[in-house]
Amino acid sequence: MNSIFVVADLSDSKPVAIQRACELAKNTSNSLHIVYFCYQSLRLIQDDPQNIKQALLDAVSDEAKKSLATLIPKGINYSFEVVWEKRIYDWINSYAKEQNPLMVVKTANRSETFLYTSTDWQLLRECPAPVFIVSDNKWRKSPNVLAAVDLETKRKSKQALNHQILKAAKLFAETNEAELFVCYTVLFSKVLRDLGIHYKDELERKAEKSLKAKIEKLATEYGIPVANFFIKAGDPEKVIPSIAAKQKAGLVVIGTVGRKGLKAKVLGNTAEKILSLLKSDVLALKPE
Repeated sequence: MNSIFVVADLSDSKPVAIQRACELAKNTSNSLHIVYFCYQSLRLIQDDPQNIKQALLDAVSDEAKKSLATLIPKGINYSFEVVWEKRIYDWINSYAKEQNPLMVVKTANRSETFLYTSTDWQLLRECPAPVFIVSDNKWRKSPNVLAAVDLETKRKSKQALNHQILKAAKLFAETNEAELFVCYTVLFSKVLRDLGIHYKDELERKAEKSLKAKIEKLATEYGIPVANFFIKAGDPEKVIPSIAAKQKAGLVVIGTVGRKGLKAKVLGNTAEKILSLLKSDVLALKPE
């Protein structure tokens, strides 16, 4: 059975990634594999840098062992390792390709400039495993779940991704005794609005009418009340966090197709923009 991979940090004052991963492991009967990353530049050290490196790794390992002994509840199987690595996301992506973990869990680090890309963004773009970004806000005992899907897509891969999202969201809602909501964002052009061509309420009414049969089918298939489907016009990075806040969603499940290189930095990804505004946990899935 695949394990849940956890990115840990001894400097975290609130080890929410480990705590959340323990809840997930308890609900899914999976084991945890916890990795602490350690790195210091030793290029200017001439006096046996390898021994210094090993001493640092041993010190972190000892501290991690003591910390985990107090954090991991009885009954949850786990293993841990300390890795010497500067480019954390590269190591995680390679691990995910080789070991195929159930998901990668890490605490949110929501900051990015044009010249700096955080580990969160890189994992969303490139990690082949589902990425669970844990908010440092206190997890509500019975949080609601919001699934963000593209109901009008004609692409088979995106239609399949919709079902991945709904299945995962349904599972989380059931295991946490939470209510499941679904949202779809109708893209809205402010330019066309200013020209008197597009209006949000008009777009929403048209989408609700054209998608009525599809929503009813999905509602029946996944056991979700039709009233729990929301169609809103606007920018997804604004609409989804807004609906999540109104429906008190502790988890938002989204799909992401990662861009790479300069194109990703200039254009960005919807999932990344959403993550910067959400205060909840986020589960990001890529097409299978």
